[in-house]
Amino acid sequence: MNIVIDGINLSLELLESQRYKNMKVIPVRMNNVGNSEYLTLKRGINAGFVEVTECEVSTVGTVLARNNANVPLVLIDGDEIVGAKQNRIMNRSLIVPPKTTLPISVSCTEQGRWHYGRDDVGGGFEYEFNDSRDSIEHFACSDIAADFSTRRYKSQDLFESGECQSTVWNSINDLERKTSFRSRTSALHDNFVNHRPMLDEYLKNFRLEYGQLGAIFIINGQIKGMELFANPSIYQDYHEKIFRSYIMEAITNHQFGSAFVEKDVREFLREISRSEFKRSEEKGIGRHLQFANCYGYGAALLNGHDLVHINYFHNGKSHSGIRRGKGRRYSSFRDFADDF
Repeated sequence: MNIVIDGINLSLELLESQRYKNMKVIPVRMNNVGNSEYLTLKRGINAGFVEVTECEVSTVGTVLARNNANVPLVLIDGDEIVGAKQNRIMNRSLIVPPKTTLPISVSCTEQGRWHYGRDDVGGGFEYEFNDSRDSIEHFACSDIAADFSTRRYKSQDLFESGECQSTVWNSINDLERKTSFRSRTSALHDNFVNHRPMLDEYLKNFRLEYGQLGAIFIINGQIKGMELFANPSIYQDYHEKIFRSYIMEAITNHQFGSAFVEKDVREFLREISRSEFKRSEEKGIGRHLQFANCYGYGAALLNGHDLVHINYFHNGKSHSGIRRGKGRRYSSFRDFADDF
């Protein structure tokens, strides 16, 4: 399957699907992977090259990312950071240039805490605190990304209004109701910790394929979303996080789904070419696009001739019988070819 995005030709290879219970995954490889080198947040923090801190005047919606490395740092939409005054998630994918500090747009995922202190951070998934640091204003890496529903609703809000914090909190409250688990600080992370055995049970049944850099996720017979990364190395760092994001949806909405057919994937991906596109404010390296169509919402981070990250979430609605117009096109997704 060939896709052209903003003049970038992507040749996707859909691998043999994997299934466990009510979840099916189609691993994706790309035949023309870019050559750019990026540092991930986890590797950067562990190596001591990257710091993420509260701003000098702390705000819920912004943190500071310092990249002291000689290579660009890539931050991924929905990735969670923990500690400091409140846990947060990244609102968009972003590339921080070498030797640069940038303010980063985030959403809070822990509504019931606004002060420093590690005692409020639960156990289960290991946080990678560096004890050599004197200040607890620093964030640490989390082993999770926001759950699928939170990421989907956030993507819709950012496209339509540019604001998403209340939607993120509401989605976390919905998750707590579904799971009958209430965190002391309404922390999304605590819900993942509480469901770790079930999350791990699903996860161990999905293998990482050679050269894999993304996946398409199907739950209860319905496509939920797609995630693609710049290269297999970056994807490997996010493989378990992304899977847990969708597995949480699978275990909280377990049901017998309708039969899935391959043409659904073609239709889901083909609709990208009919999307409405918006270019986000330029920050860091590369260009960021948000898009929407009758199937759902998504965002893409591009750098030169390379794709860095793309997510695309189904809105959950049935589209049989919908008359699709061309809609407003943006030149960045001007062509789409299907090789099935």
